[in-house]
Amino acid sequence: MSTTAPRRPEEISGREFAADPFPFWELLRRDHPVFHDPRSGYWIVSRYHDVVTLFADSERFSNVFYAKTLGVVFGPTMLEMDGRDHVVRRTIVAPEVVGKRLDNYRNLIERNARDMIEQFRHRGHADLINEFTTWLPVNVICDMLGLPKADMPLFHEWYQTMMAGLTHFEPEKRAAGVAAHRALAAYCEPIVAERMAHPGDDFISRIVHASVDGHRMSMAEVQAFISLLLTAGGETTDKSIGNMWCNLLSNPEQLDDVRRDPSLWDNAFSETMRHSFPVLSQVRTAVVDIELHGVTIPAGSLVQLSIGSANNDETVFADPRRFDIHRADLRMAKELRKGYDDGQRFGHLGFGLGKHFCLGYEMARAEAVIGSQLLLDTLPDLRLAPGFAPVMHVDGATRSAPELLVEFTPA
Repeated sequence: MSTTAPRRPEEISGREFAADPFPFWELLRRDHPVFHDPRSGYWIVSRYHDVVTLFADSERFSNVFYAKTLGVVFGPTMLEMDGRDHVVRRTIVAPEVVGKRLDNYRNLIERNARDMIEQFRHRGHADLINEFTTWLPVNVICDMLGLPKADMPLFHEWYQTMMAGLTHFEPEKRAAGVAAHRALAAYCEPIVAERMAHPGDDFISRIVHASVDGHRMSMAEVQAFISLLLTAGGETTDKSIGNMWCNLLSNPEQLDDVRRDPSLWDNAFSETMRHSFPVLSQVRTAVVDIELHGVTIPAGSLVQLSIGSANNDETVFADPRRFDIHRADLRMAKELRKGYDDGQRFGHLGFGLGKHFCLGYEMARAEAVIGSQLLLDTLPDLRLAPGFAPVMHVDGATRSAPELLVEFTPA
């Protein structure tokens, strides 16, 4: 337990939480496992097993909250839907991003990673966040969608503006996010229309012609899904890869282990998703009154499932603030929708659980592992720049490092 933890959750300011949220979460897990935050109005659930239980309970905890965040910017998406509406739309899209279909995109990941590394490999130094991790997932998604490479900077601008509109509640940023979605939707409309009329062997063609129970995605649904794919698939993967490199470069002995055994990239990704996954929480709406730990959460309340806290629960993970790609209590392999296997290893909760388990989990892992292995193969002596120490901080709903300065022998 941290000796610096405050006595009451209210003692944590926004600035203190942004710099170091872990004492706050530690206090909640220990003394306030169901905490009503007077500032946000959320009921925060912080212990691992409670978060797992609530993720799995889609009958009493609804995703409708996201209609007020993503829905405002994009229009309706599957993320805000429950029941049959969600199942139908997920069934249309899921086959394109999991399983054998994912093999079709591995060459896109490698090609895009090579293109970015080529820009700085002769220089001897780089900022991995702003020159590699920020670009890789969005470039891969645009490649999947068959969007023109010449317009990549425009897609990035829209993506970042939409993301700011989702994670910050200032009216100006929200309005800018809406405008960015509309611009992207207008850009994509003739492309989607063409593939509706003349399908090819591409991602958009397959989803616009897929049908479940007679339902096909409308133009507006496809446009909203493209924006969701760019933000959800871009932001979380971008920051996950960046955080993984921050962790490995700050623990050079573990980076040496990965150099010797590239199969450990999967461990490094899983441990990062536990130790420092960038998305701090997900929100559900209580459908009925819920009693948990002697506290009643009233129907209609917004419940924050604290992923960051649950992933660092000391009753589940030994010495949770230690980054360790060899830890025995974490499931290191492919993620499970229920969160844990049948043994003593528990899964990270970075991708959520249950019916809304993240569709892009396999793609995110593939981008992190393939891109990072290629980076290390090309620049085998990659290391932190002298005097630089990466610092992660909370910004809106995420936690990551804004820069990662490295040096290496020019290749």
